[in-house]
Amino acid sequence: MPIKIRAILSLPAILALGACGIAGCERYASRYSCDYVESRAEYEVWYWKNVAADNEEDEQLIGRATGLRMCRENAIAHSQAIDDEFSDRSYICALMENGKRMEKHRL
Repeated sequence: MPIKIRAILSLPAILALGACGIAGCERYASRYSCDYVESRAEYEVWYWKNVAADNEEDEQLIGRATGLRMCRENAIAHSQAIDDEFSDRSYICALMENGKRMEKHRL
C-alpha cells in the first residue's frame, strides 16, 4: 500500500514538471525538449536493409545527422543508393550524448 500512496502523492509533482517543460517531449517519449530532439540533437543513423525480412544482422550504421529530418533524409538517400525499398521501419535515429546512445527516435 505505501507504494500506491507515494505514486498518488508524486503525481502533482510530475504534472508540475511537465507544465514547466522539464519533463521533456511527450511527442517522442523523450526526456529532452521537442526542439532539441527535432532540430539540434546529434544522431547516429542506423538502417536495416530489407526490413521486411526481419533479420537483425542487416542493421548497419550509415552515418550521423543533426535533427530528425536530416536523419530520415540520410536513411532515404541510403535506401535509394542501395536500391532498397524504404519504409519508416527501415531506419532508427540514435540520439547521442557524450558518445553514448541515449534514446531512439524516428521522424
